[in-house]
Amino acid sequence: MSEEFFQQDIFGNVIRVVPEGEEIDAIGPQARSDFNIFALTDAIGARRKRDAWVLYQKALASGMVPEEVFYKLVWQVKTMLIASRTKTAEEADMKSFPYSKAKGFLKNFETSELVNLSESLVLGYHKARRGEGEIETLVEKTLLSL
Repeated sequence: MSEEFFQQDIFGNVIRVVPEGEEIDAIGPQARSDFNIFALTDAIGARRKRDAWVLYQKALASGMVPEEVFYKLVWQVKTMLIASRTKTAEEADMKSFPYSKAKGFLKNFETSELVNLSESLVLGYHKARRGEGEIETLVEKTLLSL
């Protein structure tokens, strides 16, 4: 086949052809080095929906995939739930810094809200996996509903 065929996808978009022996570095650490995901998790914990949404858009623009942001969102909610049900970092089996941050964020949420948020994230994830939605939309709706 001709070389032209391999430089266009089925929609006619020009794509990069990686010569044999060369490794592809499409979305590596260099592409995301300018974005700090923990700024987003802090905005979520502080319940600043505007900041969280703006940081989510910056994360996507930096090359992060929506699923990666979704897992950080789930991590933040899970950490706050664990912190709400324990008294110390040792009891929670967590490092002291994320535990103390999660404890501090608890003033912004009631435990029932965190449980409902966790449940909606899990249900939304499974719906997206079944093709009944998208992770990107799920994350955006969740951030805007904080």
